[in-house]
Amino acid sequence: MKNLTDGKFLAASILFALSFVHQYCVLGVQITDLRVPPSVRNGSASVLLDCEYTLRPDETSTDSGLVVKWFFNKTPAPVYQWIPGNKPQELGILKGRLNLDHRASHHPATMHRALYILNPTTDLAGEYKCAVSTFDDEDFMIKTMIVYAPEQRMDVVLAKTETEAVNVTCKAQGVYPEPRLTLYKDPEQNNKRPMNGVTLDSRQRDGAYDVAASTRLQDEELNTTAVIDCELLIPGTDYQKRKTITYHPGQALAWTDSGGSRINISICWEAVTVVLITLLAAS
Repeated sequence: MKNLTDGKFLAASILFALSFVHQYCVLGVQITDLRVPPSVRNGSASVLLDCEYTLRPDETSTDSGLVVKWFFNKTPAPVYQWIPGNKPQELGILKGRLNLDHRASHHPATMHRALYILNPTTDLAGEYKCAVSTFDDEDFMIKTMIVYAPEQRMDVVLAKTETEAVNVTCKAQGVYPEPRLTLYKDPEQNNKRPMNGVTLDSRQRDGAYDVAASTRLQDEELNTTAVIDCELLIPGTDYQKRKTITYHPGQALAWTDSGGSRINISICWEAVTVVLITLLAAS
């Protein structure tokens, strides 16, 4: 009989200890995953930033003081706030730019935890902080998102300034964030080694960047037809753009872009001359 009583007492003690641990020793609010895409293209239809977290059972009640807030670029005021039982609020730079009907889950304590941004633009690039708190606990996590804008225009230009030299310039306009331009000579033969002596120029205009890479080549460096690549990369993203130009030493300048179009300056002047003669004859 004594052994049976001792067994019941032990079982009751274990249950009490487990209950105590569950109630008071289990960690409160914990953010388990902050899903923020590292990069998104300017003007995309939408982008989702999700903040997953766990709660103790007692923290899921309406009187636990649960609040979900999102902050942007270390600003003291939130750009989003949701208190369960109330409608989510879009604030600051995100005002009018969210789908507030989006539900990240069906649980009443987590359903409006995420940011569903409509048509993200470059001004929304930066650091996002999700903070989840109750009356008893708080947790936060931070990640960065790049909103990039591809170039509005990209050109490769050859200018014959001396008899035995040519200037090569690659220009890109309206890119965000600041891109990297690299020039390569005969990339397939030289395993794509960057050219030496390249001058880089970068300027901001209307919230974007205009960049240029330029160098000068002597004809003596170009014993045969030279292929020159210009490569544009946007750091932190997978975006890249390439243009190729062909130079024939000692001949009229000709260039090609990555689309394969080809222009010969001497042919252009011949065509202009023909047009002018025709117009003069007609008059």
